[in-house]
Amino acid sequence: MQLIDSGASHTDWSMIAQTTDADGQVAADALERLVRRYWSAVYAYIRRTGRDVHAATDLTQGFVCDIIISRRLCDYADPQRGRFRTLLLGAVQNYLREQHRHDLRQRTFGVDMRPLPLEPWPDQASSDETPEQAFCHHWSATLVRQVLTDVRVQCEKDGLGAHWVVFEHRVVRPMLLDEPPTAHAALVERLHLKDESQAANMMITVKRRFARALYQEIGRTVADPSQIEDELHELLRDLEQTK
Repeated sequence: MQLIDSGASHTDWSMIAQTTDADGQVAADALERLVRRYWSAVYAYIRRTGRDVHAATDLTQGFVCDIIISRRLCDYADPQRGRFRTLLLGAVQNYLREQHRHDLRQRTFGVDMRPLPLEPWPDQASSDETPEQAFCHHWSATLVRQVLTDVRVQCEKDGLGAHWVVFEHRVVRPMLLDEPPTAHAALVERLHLKDESQAANMMITVKRRFARALYQEIGRTVADPSQIEDELHELLRDLEQTK
């Protein structure tokens, strides 16, 4: 499983603003980036309602085509009226109630954009997780992966590749995959470090970078800076509840 996204990080509101061009028309490239970032949360919600993989995938594609593209959901997004994820979750719930289930080949997309090849993520959350919890977990995990991508790339640019490896095996994999952290001694041997204290200090260096980057990214997804702390606590809670 790929732990982090190899694509560039984009903030919620900047991506949403870019989905409409200066003439008010749909910007397909920006819209596709937005869909690729958040489709997994939609899929997780639908999957957790009891649909099998095939049905959940079909409904996710239908939601993307009918609601996000054809009905231009992003036009209704406004940071002053609430979070985008609240709008998206409500739209998914309404869509499932309406049960728009048409053959994707007969859809009229309204823009030059083919259906995305959405490959479902493995179902890692507990079986008793509610659809809302599944949605929030995947939303939070997506944001964290975006931040991890930025931190990894910056570490490599700064010559801190080994630091990242320590952080990945001590923090990232336990956080996202619920794996046990790799022992410091094993990392010392693998990376030819001086001792376990050096490994611990390397992890702390990247952990601080990650904390700063996560705080900044969350700050770009809220309308008011005073909401950052609450959003951060909620994000961490979403991830913790799935372990």
